[in-house]
Amino acid sequence: AAGAGLVIWLSRRRLSLRGELATAIRRRELYLHYQPIIELDTGICVGAEALVRWQRPDGTQVRPDLFIPLAEETGMIAAVTDLVIENVVRDMRDLLVGDRSAHIAINLAAEDISSGRALQMISKHMAGSGILPQQIWMEATERGFLDLDRARTMLAQARRAGHSVAIDDFGVGFSSLQYLEQLPLDALKIDKSFIDAIGTESATSPVTPHIIDMAKELGLWVVAEGVETEAQLAYLHSRHVEFGQGWLFSRPLPRDEFVAFHHKRQQRYGAAREDMQNPRSVPIEREAV
Repeated sequence: AAGAGLVIWLSRRRLSLRGELATAIRRRELYLHYQPIIELDTGICVGAEALVRWQRPDGTQVRPDLFIPLAEETGMIAAVTDLVIENVVRDMRDLLVGDRSAHIAINLAAEDISSGRALQMISKHMAGSGILPQQIWMEATERGFLDLDRARTMLAQARRAGHSVAIDDFGVGFSSLQYLEQLPLDALKIDKSFIDAIGTESATSPVTPHIIDMAKELGLWVVAEGVETEAQLAYLHSRHVEFGQGWLFSRPLPRDEFVAFHHKRQQRYGAAREDMQNPRSVPIEREAV
């Protein structure tokens, strides 16, 4: 009986969370933090990944790993994606117009990709903002590619529009080289679990160099997620991984703190980038001034 009681309590709690989420979307209680993405060769901040956050009116936070799956299951994910796009344009417009080499990465859900709707929402919200399509990157996890044909069509459209596309959390699911070859991608993000394994005897550690080699073979940029130690950074340097994000550089930041972080890095490391003649390390060409 105790077990049944728990099940009922959990399902009620889920129902109430579902109602709360619908209200939160309506009241715009969702907002963004920005995790800086660093060009490892120069230390410069090339942009950020936009991460959605939810704070209830009483100040408590609901974790994304709880509300994102719930939004996906209940058909609310499109509304969440819309809010994210809207916030990115509002929050980052000045920074992106002021620094054409900067980009913001937006996470797309499986449904966003299969419906192709996210692309329309991005163009709609970007219209008149002065933000260029190549300054908005799209990130999707492997689940978004279950329907390969739909995914291929949508990603090809996104790239034609000027966006770069990254596969997120790579290696966690079922992917293989053959499957990667079929998708029009620009970048591959290595999941934190593989970065954690660097320098350990962990069973996953041999997978990390394999993933990096695979990406390079396909001509993709590599972004390491969850970089936390100098040893991991040294390893990524030795493997010529272009980009990294993680607490070694910065936690995800509210808008104003991210803007300050970005400017500080520009001032400190900007000269290093100018000296580098390696065009491959700059994913977005600077506009001719």
